[in-house]
Amino acid sequence: MANMRILPLFALLTLLILGSCTPLNTPRPLPREVIKYKIPTIAVLDFENKASFPYNWNLGQGVRDLLVNELVNSHRYTVLNRADLNSIISELDMQQQKYFRKEGRVDQGRLKNVQYLIKGAVTDFSHVSGGGLRAFADKIGLGTGGELAVVSVTLYVIKIETGEVVVSRTFDRHVWAGKADFAATYSKVGFGGSAFYRTPLGEATRGVIRDCVTSISRVIVRENWYPSVVQVDGNNLIITGGIDRGIQVDSLWAAFEAGEPLRDPETGDELGRSAGKSSGRIQVTAIEDTFSHAAILEGSFTTGQSLRPVVKEKPADKPEEAAPPEP
Repeated sequence: MANMRILPLFALLTLLILGSCTPLNTPRPLPREVIKYKIPTIAVLDFENKASFPYNWNLGQGVRDLLVNELVNSHRYTVLNRADLNSIISELDMQQQKYFRKEGRVDQGRLKNVQYLIKGAVTDFSHVSGGGLRAFADKIGLGTGGELAVVSVTLYVIKIETGEVVVSRTFDRHVWAGKADFAATYSKVGFGGSAFYRTPLGEATRGVIRDCVTSISRVIVRENWYPSVVQVDGNNLIITGGIDRGIQVDSLWAAFEAGEPLRDPETGDELGRSAGKSSGRIQVTAIEDTFSHAAILEGSFTTGQSLRPVVKEKPADKPEEAAPPEP
């Protein structure tokens, strides 16, 4: 009897396991967030420390590290390391020496270029008298003293192409600290750690960093991303973008030559580009993680051509037929 009871249970478990298996020909799911925008490259330098703080905290480097962490986690930027660039170049040069094996050697000439440079200064990092908040607290009987944690940071964003400072702003955050014992609160706390964020200065710092990220995101405009031709092989070609960019099998794309830059005759600023000449259409046949295969439907193609989606025209509604006349 025991064996008879076990067999149905075993069969049920087998069905559940088989049902949970994904068939080999099932398309891979898209990532949670398909990237539809260009990803600009930025670098963050150490912030200058203009604030006096009694403990051994490197505020300039610390603020930079917190800002880098927020920018990386936003998934909107490629953040490049410029603070340790000399060490990176030294390692690249070292790998070319005869003492190191060729296997695994990193190619030179592959470091990415920066489009925006971010720098700044920490101008205030302290506790100060509560001022108006203290007077308000005294008036309603909440206490007879207190302080504010004050963090102030000046942010600069520089566009490398033109050397233009596109952001120059100072962000301040004030957090009520009450009658906190300054030495007891901060003497054994490390900058940027979990304990730091539970302090008034930590809370104010978090707010300032988020203000900086918001300001950066507003000035570095998100541009739509489009694929381009990587390789042409007869009637087939490879284009940039695959699962990571949400490219779909059977989607249609048109290729265009790069238009001429349109520049302001007074300032020389690039205003945009003229419409490029259309050179044909393709249809995606298969997708990979970061690139796709396509077949040429019409026209000719070369490496580097940009593509735009072809919107399928909806069939025109047929006019309603008149009802036959009644006999």
